[in-house]
Amino acid sequence: MQRLLEREGSVHIFKDEATMLRISARIIEVGEFTGQVRGRDRYGLYFSEAIGDRINKDGSGIPLYYAEMKVKGGRYHVIPRTSPSR
Repeated sequence: MQRLLEREGSVHIFKDEATMLRISARIIEVGEFTGQVRGRDRYGLYFSEAIGDRINKDGSGIPLYYAEMKVKGGRYHVIPRTSPSR
């Protein structure tokens, strides 16, 4: 996380591992296909409570209510985000 924060200037993190696992399962169950972006199928879902945070290099941050699952070749990666990828 620290390397990404230094390189990108911000990171998106889940509140904890249990939240990440719960969100992953929920997207698999009812996530909406949002299209293919940068070579990966994307599925996402908005949540009513914050599931993670965007933390900026300066220490500021915002709560995140959207999660996206990137799928390619039978593998997936789940990320909390502000909105769907474009």
